[in-house]
Amino acid sequence: MAAEVDETREDPRTVRIIDEPETRVRRFTDVIGMLATVIGIAAVLLIGEFLIGTTEGLTQDISSISPFLQRLLVAPVNLFTAILAIVIPGIMIIDLLVRREPRRLIESLAAGVLGVILTLVAALALINLATDELTASLTPRGFDQMQLPAYVAAISGLLTAAGRRSARRSLGMSWNIMWLGLAIAVIFGVVTIPAVLLTVLLGRLGGLALRYWLGSTADRAYGDTLVEGLRRAGFEPLSLIRADIEHDEDEHPELDAVTDALARTRQGRVYALTTIEHHRLLVVAMDGDQQAAGFVSKLWSSLRLRGIDTRADVSLRQTAEATALVSHAARVAGVRTGRVLGMGQIRDTMLLVYQRPPATMPLSALDPEDISDSLLDAIWTEVGRAHGAGISHRHLDADTVLVGTDASELEPTVWLTSWELGEAATSAIAQRIDVAQVLAMSAALVGPDRAVDSAFRSLGAEQVEQAAPVLQTVVLPPITRAAVKASRYEKVLEAVREEILERSPDAEVASENITRFGWRAIMTIALGLIAAVVILAGFQTEKFIEAVQQANPAWMIAGFGWALLTFVGAALALAAFSPVRVPFSRVLLTQVAAAYVSVAVPAGVGPAALNLRLLTRRKVATPLAVATVALVQVSAVVVTVLGLVALTLASGSKGALSALPSTAVVVALAAVVLVIAAALLVPWVRTWALQRVMPMLRQTWPRLTQVLGQPWRLALGLAGNLLLTIGFVGAFQSSLLAFGYHMAIIDSAVLFFVSNAVGAAVPTPGGLGPVEIALTTGLTGAGVPYPIAVSATLVYRLLTYWLRIPLGYVAMKYLERKGEL
Repeated sequence: MAAEVDETREDPRTVRIIDEPETRVRRFTDVIGMLATVIGIAAVLLIGEFLIGTTEGLTQDISSISPFLQRLLVAPVNLFTAILAIVIPGIMIIDLLVRREPRRLIESLAAGVLGVILTLVAALALINLATDELTASLTPRGFDQMQLPAYVAAISGLLTAAGRRSARRSLGMSWNIMWLGLAIAVIFGVVTIPAVLLTVLLGRLGGLALRYWLGSTADRAYGDTLVEGLRRAGFEPLSLIRADIEHDEDEHPELDAVTDALARTRQGRVYALTTIEHHRLLVVAMDGDQQAAGFVSKLWSSLRLRGIDTRADVSLRQTAEATALVSHAARVAGVRTGRVLGMGQIRDTMLLVYQRPPATMPLSALDPEDISDSLLDAIWTEVGRAHGAGISHRHLDADTVLVGTDASELEPTVWLTSWELGEAATSAIAQRIDVAQVLAMSAALVGPDRAVDSAFRSLGAEQVEQAAPVLQTVVLPPITRAAVKASRYEKVLEAVREEILERSPDAEVASENITRFGWRAIMTIALGLIAAVVILAGFQTEKFIEAVQQANPAWMIAGFGWALLTFVGAALALAAFSPVRVPFSRVLLTQVAAAYVSVAVPAGVGPAALNLRLLTRRKVATPLAVATVALVQVSAVVVTVLGLVALTLASGSKGALSALPSTAVVVALAAVVLVIAAALLVPWVRTWALQRVMPMLRQTWPRLTQVLGQPWRLALGLAGNLLLTIGFVGAFQSSLLAFGYHMAIIDSAVLFFVSNAVGAAVPTPGGLGPVEIALTTGLTGAGVPYPIAVSATLVYRLLTYWLRIPLGYVAMKYLERKGEL
């Protein structure tokens, strides 16, 4: 509830305060601690499993000095057990009772119980599932079974839930006593080092989980404490009203659209401050328990985006000082922004006091019809001043841009606020992101044409052209992202690129890869690893080595030759359908380079992306380039059907279609057809399929009609895709023949088509994992012995995937040096 101090008291220092104190908060650092603890538990188990000799040796080395220490430590080890089990809990219970914190005491005891429960669960799981090596690492010498002292987990959980170690001296002392007691227990051979670490981590996991679930006592500054911090910073408050809570606006004229907008964008609590001199200021309170979340957010952004560096703000004070520095540097450079008037710290809160921009309102509060061209130009002017001084903002949206409302001003005035993500001495990519953010923000409000016109007027063609490739959703602030989706202008970002291309026909507007990775990339890699584990789980090394030793090298060389032929087929298809003349050597090298790109992208995506890049670098309009690449892919689907007939004819069998696939392959194909047909009977599945297929057909049809007018191009394109298919089937057949196993060519072709479809459907890099599973399953279903099936599959992937990657790397570097990609 909002707490308001009574204004009727006679004390002249009485301050009207409206705030909502949070007595308990969930700290993000506890989440990080839980993740680190889980990783620690996994590491201990792995060390116990695979480094048993090292752990046993270290434990024996420590135990070997126990006779000497026993003469020094006369007391038996049971005494130290009592110290751990009784003395430490007693210290903490007395300390919390003296401090009158019964709730924390109950929570600490509950965390201890939770630690014991986790240890019992872990012990039960280890007894039933642990290997002999892992069990041995947790069993002290002279004992018949593993020893996981549950009381250690209880103490660890109790101390964790009691608070941070640095918060009280009693906590730090108790942790030290616990570690000393555990060291003595290891020396006397009562417990092993992995068991000690495991129980401590289990207890800490329970304490952190309970602490995060119930929340921790906040050490933030609120109310009178916050006022005291402002007085230390040199300000005498008359009223202090928090902006990011619900208010009756009629009762609080200090709050307006500006404070609301800043409350949405600032990393911290925002207050409207009125001093006794009746100066209206803004206060940003940055809390220490939120520091970790902010740092992780910045770190993720810098890791994900290329060319973005995160400041090493390891403390709350460093974060506040860095924010103030960038804001001050921008103001010195002539940018209209609120002046930093003072800083202060009290408890776990840093205070930043800003000048309040006079007579302003956020751009988000304006009606789009009231946004004039001169106002758009004024926004670009402020951004240009910051960039001219080497400063970037990186969070420009309709809430961080304030617009002057003083009617006496002849020209529109614009203020830029919220510099938490800003950088001085910034990189070029960060400034390009600023331009892209303003382009997207203004285009969503006033339309792409006016937004681009203003950018060209204010910045010039070069800066706008450089920003076009980074005009992507990933760089936009959340508010702008939502505005782009809700805008009355369709496909805002694509329309902005088209407007730029209309004014600068030679501009490079294709999206630039500015992300190192994303969640989808992480998931695809994880899926690939899981699939690889599945395919290799039943892999028998001895049989594979025996099979490889018996393999015919000549067939392996022939298979690699077939694999290289696929590059020629892919190059012929693109050259045939290309709307402009591209040297065949460049097209061929692009297909070779796609083999290198396949390391990080799903099957089929790499060649399409590089083909699109090759065409756009040749000044082919993006829509036409996309249509061309789509046509290449559609023609490949057509060849998939025609290829079955062509390969059957080439097999030399009696009759064109007499060499039917094996029964297992026919059953598999029939099952796939039935599943697809049944799925299409479901309305939402049919709608989803149409949404995926129709856009490609709409893109491809105009280009297809042009190609149909040149039959030789169509024939060459289909021949290229057919050659591509023949190359892969030939490599697969050679891999089988290398192990002395012959399969009908039609069966090999069908297996290739199925595995290729699976690799394209499951988004793993290069189809890694799903392709192996599909090929191995298909071969074993066709009667091939499992060891031969696995060996042939791995050799096939070696020839068509792994061995081509170095060639792709060389081709990629060559094309980049020549400016083709």
